[in-house]
Amino acid sequence: MVKVKPGVEFTTIAPAGYCILAAIKAASVRLGVDLTITSACDGQHSGPSDPHKLGEAYDVRSHDLVPELRPRVVHAVMAELGDARFFGFLEAPGTSNEHFHFQRRRFTTFTIEDFLAGAPQPLKA
Repeated sequence: MVKVKPGVEFTTIAPAGYCILAAIKAASVRLGVDLTITSACDGQHSGPSDPHKLGEAYDVRSHDLVPELRPRVVHAVMAELGDARFFGFLEAPGTSNEHFHFQRRRFTTFTIEDFLAGAPQPLKA
């Protein structure tokens, strides 16, 4: 199940954002773990062009998962996305700010037509 931390705002969701949310949900089901979104369009980010503010990036809590599961979460979300225009990683590992971050890759586009077509670009090895 996917949960949302109180106060998280979804004021804008771009087509890429819908894909990321669906991938987080699918990974949660596949791994049998609850995942909590801790940041969407809210929070302290780098300004109006930040992917969070554009509805193209989400942070997910990692602290409540055993360390061995954390790489599996990243892998499961990325496998669901299956598209080179997205990336995700465990940000600030081992710190109090540790969390998963997923977003549309910079200098790429992901339109509503891409979302509706559902034709992912291959991931690079």
